[in-house]
Amino acid sequence: MLYIVEKALNEIEAMPRDERESFAHLDHEIDEAVEKLKTLKEKLKVDAKSK
Repeated sequence: MLYIVEKALNEIEAMPRDERESFAHLDHEIDEAVEKLKTLKEKLKVDAKSK
């Protein structure tokens, strides 16, 4: 899932600036989602190691 979010961010960054500005309001939500996914990934790694 993290890969999908990162891929979407790369696609948005590749857009021309004027088109990208229409997505600017999503920056905060996307960044928050990425951080939550990274946290979840780390928790899953720890859980897998403890089993």
